[in-house]
Parts: sequence; C-alpha cells; structure tokens
Amino acid sequence: IIAVHGLNPKSKKNHAEKTWESNGKLWLRDFLPKQLPRARIFLFSYNSKVAIQSSAAGVREQAHVLLDRLRLEREALVQAKLSTTYGSICTSTFGIAFFGTPHRGTHLARVGGVAAKFVRAILGTASNTLLKALSKGSLYALELSANFDKLLENYKYLSFYETLPFKSIGIVVEKESAVLGLPDSREKAVALNADHEEICRFHCDKDDRYQYVSSLIVELANSGTERPLTSCFDESDSTLLAGPLHYYIYEILEIGLQCTNRTGMVPFTRNPGFVGREHTLSQVMERIMPLGKVHSRVALYGLGGGTTSKTQIAIELAHQVHDAHPGVSVFWIHANSISRFRESYNDLIKECDIECPLNDKQDNLRLVKQWLEKQCKRWLLIIDNADQASFFTLDGRQCEKGSTSAMQLQEDSPILQYLPESSYGSILITTRNRAAGVRFVRGVGQNMIEVGTMTKEESRCLIKSALSGDYPTDSDMDELAEMLDYLPLAIMQAASFMEENVLTVNEYMRLHNDSDETRMGLLCEPFETLGRDSETPNALATTLIVSLDHINTKEPNAIDSLSLIAFLDQHHIPTSLMQQKLTKPLDLTKALGTLKAFSLITANGTGQSFSIHRLVQLTVRKWLIIEHEFEDKAIHAMDILAESYPDAKFENWPTCAAYLPHAMSVLKYTPELHGKWLRRRLYLQEGIAFYLWERGRCDEAEALDLLIVEENKKEFGMEHPETLESLASLSSTYCSQNRLLEAEKLDLLVMTTRKRLLGTRNRLTLTSMVNLSSIYRRQCRFSEAEGLILEALEESKSLFGEEHEMTTDIMGHLGKLYLELNRLPEAEALAHKDWTVRKIMYGPGHIWTLSAAETLLDVYIGQKRWAEAKELAVPTLQLLEENIGTEDSETQECRQRLVDIYAGLNDWPNAEQLALQALSIASNKLGPHDWDTLVMKHDLSEVYANWNNIQKAEELENEILEDCLNTFGPDHGYTLFFSALVLKRRGEETEAIQQMVRSIKRLEYSLGPYFNPTKSATYLLQVWCGDDEAVNKLL
Repeated sequence: IIAVHGLNPKSKKNHAEKTWESNGKLWLRDFLPKQLPRARIFLFSYNSKVAIQSSAAGVREQAHVLLDRLRLEREALVQAKLSTTYGSICTSTFGIAFFGTPHRGTHLARVGGVAAKFVRAILGTASNTLLKALSKGSLYALELSANFDKLLENYKYLSFYETLPFKSIGIVVEKESAVLGLPDSREKAVALNADHEEICRFHCDKDDRYQYVSSLIVELANSGTERPLTSCFDESDSTLLAGPLHYYIYEILEIGLQCTNRTGMVPFTRNPGFVGREHTLSQVMERIMPLGKVHSRVALYGLGGGTTSKTQIAIELAHQVHDAHPGVSVFWIHANSISRFRESYNDLIKECDIECPLNDKQDNLRLVKQWLEKQCKRWLLIIDNADQASFFTLDGRQCEKGSTSAMQLQEDSPILQYLPESSYGSILITTRNRAAGVRFVRGVGQNMIEVGTMTKEESRCLIKSALSGDYPTDSDMDELAEMLDYLPLAIMQAASFMEENVLTVNEYMRLHNDSDETRMGLLCEPFETLGRDSETPNALATTLIVSLDHINTKEPNAIDSLSLIAFLDQHHIPTSLMQQKLTKPLDLTKALGTLKAFSLITANGTGQSFSIHRLVQLTVRKWLIIEHEFEDKAIHAMDILAESYPDAKFENWPTCAAYLPHAMSVLKYTPELHGKWLRRRLYLQEGIAFYLWERGRCDEAEALDLLIVEENKKEFGMEHPETLESLASLSSTYCSQNRLLEAEKLDLLVMTTRKRLLGTRNRLTLTSMVNLSSIYRRQCRFSEAEGLILEALEESKSLFGEEHEMTTDIMGHLGKLYLELNRLPEAEALAHKDWTVRKIMYGPGHIWTLSAAETLLDVYIGQKRWAEAKELAVPTLQLLEENIGTEDSETQECRQRLVDIYAGLNDWPNAEQLALQALSIASNKLGPHDWDTLVMKHDLSEVYANWNNIQKAEELENEILEDCLNTFGPDHGYTLFFSALVLKRRGEETEAIQQMVRSIKRLEYSLGPYFNPTKSATYLLQVWCGDDEAVNKLL
C-alpha cells in the first residue's frame, strides 16, 4: 500500500507525514497495520511545494521517481503503461483510493497559480506542472486526464469526497471533480464529514470516519490479494516481470477488404437467392443513413432462423450500400469469437497498410479505432454474429473475482471501447442476443431491429429459391414452413437435405414426422450457405447448442428454467409456473430475460405467459441428452407440475386449464418410474383426471383413470386406499359417460371393501354409498337407491350432525331421488336445505351451490310455481354465465329450464329470445346434428306453436326431420323420435306412440338404456300413456 500526498501550498515541513496525521497519530502506521498485518505500507514523499521549491520536477518526473524507488499515482500508472520497464507495476496495481482528488481540476488552482508566480518571480525559482495538473481546462490537465482515462477499467476505486467547507474558502474539490463517475461495480463514491484538510486524517481508531474508511480499504486490499497472478522471472536479473500487458484487452476482427480509394469490400458475393425482408432492409437503411452526417449504431437481433438470416440481410444491405454509394467503404467483421475478432483487426492493419508503432504491437484495437475515426471518407462497419453481451460491457462479476491472467482478461473484456465513433461512419451488428444489441446501441431503442420468423409468402419464395426442378404445391410449401416454425435457417437446412438426397417435400415431411430422434438428426444435418463464417456452426441444432453452452456459463438459472420449459407445451407457458423453479422474483426475471434476449422464448400479450419455438424446444431436449441430464430433468419437470397443479376445485379451474397442456406434456417424457417418483406421477395424473372429469372431458379422463388404476394395483394392491380411490374415480367417469352397469360394478366393489375395512361410520364409506345410490337412481331402481341413501344419511347425522356439509350433501342427493319419484314436498325441503347450506359455505356463485339451486328449480317447475321458479332461475343463469361460461353444458341446461318457465308464464317473447340464444350456442359448439342442438330447435318450435305461430313451428319441425333423414336415415332413433313429436303435435296420438316405441327400441339398441336420448324418449312415452304397466307392455 503506497500513500501519495497532495500539494504543499504553505511549504510545510514533513508534509508527507502531516497529510495523514492527527494529534500525533499517523493512521497508516498506527492503526491500519492491525487490520492488514500482511501489508507493507509506504509513504511516498516528493517535492510538492508550489511557490518556494528547489526543483522544477513536475508530475511526470515525480512519477518516474516513484516508479524507480518501487521497481505518484495517476501519472505513475500512465508512465508504467507507456514504458515496458515499469510494466509489472501497471499490471500489479489493483485498486486506488482517492481522498479529495480533483480529477477534473479545481477553480482554486488559478488563485494559487497567481500567488505562486509572484513568489517565484521574487525568489527566482523554477516552475513545474503541479498546478497545471489541477487547473480546470488546462491542456496539461486534459492530457493527464485523457491518459488516465485509458486505464480506468483496469482498476477498482474508492473515491472519498469532502462535504464540509475549508475555512473561508469553501469546498475545495467539488464532488463532480472528486468522483470518476464509473459504474458501482468499479467505483465506490463515499461522502466524508470532513473538509479538504481533514479528509484523510483520523485522531483514533475508534473514529467513525476511520472505521468506515479503513473497512473499505481492507475490503479492497483483500479482493486484490485474492486474484491470481500470472508472472514469470527473468533469469538474468531475477526481477519480477509481468506477462503481456492487460491494458489493451481485445484485439479485433477479421475484415474482408481490399484497400483502394474506397477502402473495404464485402467478403461475400451477393446472394441471388435472397428473398423478402424488404421491410427490415428499409428499417436498417433509414437508421444508418445518411453516412457522413451522423454516427449511428444499429442492431439486428433475434432467433430469426439462426445466424444465417441476419447475415443474409447484412450481406444484401452491404451490397446495396456498395452499389448506391460508390464513395462508401464497407468493412465486414466476424465476431463469433474474440479470436476471430482479434484476427480481423490485424488483417485490416495489413491490408490497409496502417502504420503500427514498433513498441506497441498489442495496441491494434485502438490503432484501428483511431484510424477509422480519422478517415474523412464515409464508411460502414458490419459486425456479424456478436452474440456475447460481455462484448459491449464489462461484467461486474468479473471484477469481483479479482485479477486474472492477460489472456483471460482479454477474453472477458468489452470491445465497445474499441469501436470507432465518427460522423463519417455507422456500425451495424447482427446478434442472437438482444441484450448484446441493447448495450451496443446504448439505449437507443429505435435502433434495435428484430429479425423474426418469415411470413408464409416469404417462406414460399425461400423454398422455391433453394429447390431445383418443379416447385412443390403452395399447400406443401406452407405445411413445410409451418412444420419448421417459419425459421429461415431450418427451411434452408431442409431444402439442402432434400436436394442432396433427391427428396420431395412430402417425403421430407414424412421423414421429419417419424420421431423426435429423426427430427433431431435432421436438425443436426450440416449444410453450406453463402455468408457463413467457417467457424460458425451451420446446422440449426448446433447453432442453438452454442447459445445454450454460452448461457450455461453466464446465467445458470436461465438454463435451469429452460430445462423445465423443454418438457412443457410450447405455447402459453404461465410465468407463475416458473416460480416453482425460481422462487426469487429477481432470479426469475433475469433468467427469463436472458432467454428472451436470445429469442429462445417469446413473451405473450400482457407478459403473464410466454412461448417457445418447437424446434428450439427439441434442440434443448437433445442438448440435455448430450449432457446426460435428460431423464433427471424430465423427472424434475414432472415433480414441479405435480407440486404446482392445483386441486380441481371450482375456484381453481382457470389455473388448472392454464397448466393442463404442460402437465400432459411432461408426462410424455417421463421415463419408467418406481417408488417415490411413481407415486408423484400418479398424484399428478389423478389431479389431471379429476379436472378433465369436472369439465366434462370424460373420454380423456377415462384414459388416465384406467392407467392410474392399473399402476395402483401393481404398486399398492387391490384393497389399498389409493387403489380404491382410483376405482371410485373411474366409476364417476363411467357414470358421466352413461356406462352405468360398469360404474355400478366398480362402486359396489369399492363400497363393500370400504365397509369391510373401514366400517359404515367412515366418510369414504358414506361417499361410496351415496355414489352407488345415484347409479341406482339413474337406473330407475328407486327402492334400492332410497334404502342405501337413507342408511348413509342416518350414519352421517349420527357421525357429523345435521348441519355438516356431508349430511347436507346426502340430503341433496335424496332430494333428487324424491324429485324423480314426484314426491315434490319432500324433495323441496331437502333441496332447499342443501342449497341454503352451500350458499353459506361456498357462496352463491360456487358451482356446487348453483347445482343445488338447479335441483330446487326443478322442484318449482314440477310444482308449476312459475313466479318462484323465475325468481330463482334468472340470477342462477347469470351466475352460471359469469362463473363457468355462457357455453357450458350446465349453463345451457339452466337456459332451457328458464325457457320452460317463460312458457309457463306465457312470456313468449322472452321464451323465444332465450331459446334462440340456446340454439345458436349449441349449433356453434356442438354442430347442427347433435342431439342437444336438435332438442333445442324442437323447444323453439314448441314456443312458436304455443305462441300461435304455426308457420314458424312447422318450418323448424321440417328442418329437424330433413336434417335427421339426410344425416341419420329414416330408421334411426333420432329420426323416429322427432317424427313422433310432430305426429303428437298434429293430434295423431296412436301413430305418435307407435313411432316413439320404435324410437326407444332403436335408441336402446344403439346407445343403451341410460343415455339422454333413450331416457327422454322413455319419459315422454310414460307421460303420453300415463300408465307404467301400459308402457311396459308396449316396450
């Protein structure tokens, strides 16, 4: 640690010591060694008198004195850099602490200068540059500052500045001059409660200012000694020498050029197959022009098919500029790696005969920059494939690691400071990394131009330009482009493969769709394209894998997130799902930001979700295979979905719907599991199946239920609670599919097993009893249903009490049974009780509450209490529309009930309006020939018939019959059913009954006895005949 004092305006003795001393205590000697016992601490004393002095030595000379004695701080470092003799000092210096140092000079230096000149004139003493170095705006101060600025990014700084006025003079060095203004990662600016004289004096080690200052110095010293040192010994004199100087960090780029009056040429010929992208080209041209007037920096970024698409745009732009502006020099720079970057500037120096100082061969970067800035001719610099954000800023984390070797420092340093800046020229970069582009354009957002996927028309043109022979059909080309996500690089790669292997587009698509493994092999196929750098990967997969490797080293959290995303559905991935992976908001934001910057994911709409290209996702999975992490990451993805997939309660339906495609996707990639992981997978599958069943997607639920049952049997045995629960779920699915015999068999098995193992006084057993009684009710086995449900009700009252939700739920089921038995007063009491309790427990808009309300509504309709029915039906329908949607089957059923109520009230306009709405929804959702659509059309015809609009009624009836005849044929159960209804309305009673009997027999044969069409037909026949015995004889 070397302490360098400031000026000595009063020519005091022992100024070097007095600068740091207070009350006889020199803190560098008396306090600091206790905190840094391994440090050697020096005071450097030099002649800093301003007026009366014996030396003309100025800043440079004093700096050389310090360097020689060590084999003044800012100038010493500059001189060390300029001279190889002192190179080791420059490279060994780590940090500097400035106490009130006027980097930009101080206005008080001019006052001191006048007094000093007066004294020197009287005494005849020599002048020096010490005051010049402090004078604001002096040429010497500017030169000194500029030289030091070149070294700023080599060190870390503590900049202490004064906040108290010095005597009557005021603040000597203002904060703006005392602070370098560097990023927080490199400079810490600290305000001290002291004036200019006391800013670096402390009377004891308990002083608050000293404790703060010393802690920062200790921290700086420790971080300096932690960095590795790269050095070697010169055997001739055993003096420690540094390796290559750190100062010039990067050497730049390969440039394809020929030096003529127009310096520089594009290294690639024009691509005759270049298509589309006119809008992008015009955007770039608008921003870089006019050359020679203003300096612009433009970034082409985005996945855009990989490097090729952006490179092709840049090549086309270069040729357009070359042709349209003969006086413009165009330089092409490959920046896919620092070594290519470095080679290119060396080539530029050779090609253009740029004079290079013999003693400074390391300075090629700055040499080229200065050469371009001095050119009075217009130029365009194109930097291709600059994908690393670190090229355009110094990563603060690199600084925290301490010193590195010269080569390491060059590989991790920015190139931004070596890019020329002149109104005569502009710079265009191409990059996959949006963050690199943002830093390059320095916050000018309009100069960021995204290269996205191609349009359908552009894709067709690209395919045509790449294939020989007869062109494929437009539909084939569109299908190929869509399959390849409209990515230019993928399309070119596919076209190259087709040409090499003499394949048609259809043959290629069949091969592509064979399997993930085949698709991955095709994505890895190399091919050649104009404008590709020899060191840049050409296949889409290898191009993306390079990006993944780069991200993995810089932002591991981003790769962790991508390892989850790889197994999800590619569309609408909720950001909330990713929070299960990264719980800290900042970590998640940075991780997703990195993936967006590389265009690996794309934000959707409001930013609550994002999507990923299918081919990118495929490549990530391939990368995980290469890294031997595929199975582990697939299991981890499944586990995250198992943890985050919510219970399919009504209030969770939106989240379940958002997570569903991703949960289904991870299951496709989950390997064979056992033990703990198998149970986790089953847990996820059960949640999915329950949601699918709740939403009426019973076929999908059945497939999962069957799988879960079999896995549970193998893992746990037939009578394990998990197995019995899965059997009960499968039974519920069968019930929803009207497969009542299969459901009955399962529920009977579950109920008897639970009774034996758990007894009747158990909630699970009671649930099984209620489920089985519901099946008996739907099979019209009313006596068995009533006996079983009454038993369950008594047990529940005894076990839980009358007000418990289990008890009231059983009451609701018993109410439905009494409704079907036409025991309406009993049904009303039970349904009203169930509805009231559910309103209190779940709220009026909950699906379970609304279901209870509909049962009560059916009771009112059965009692023809139309006014009360309407009073309940209108808000119930509104709540159903708000909470589960206007098109849901539950909502449609309630809408039909309200049509019946309006008809009962003779409110035909409202009945017509609602019936038309129900018919429109059913027709759009289910199609014109679905059973429910046909029933709703018949309900509308009945409204017209009862409203005495016979013509409209008959028109609708004829439409129904015509649809049925054309779609199903004359002997189909639907055709017979609706023809029976027409005969009945026309008063042909006998014919109507005969036709309905035929309909029931057909429907029972084709659908079974428990499906809605069969049950509706049977119910109407009972109403028409009025005698169950007669109906049984007819059937």
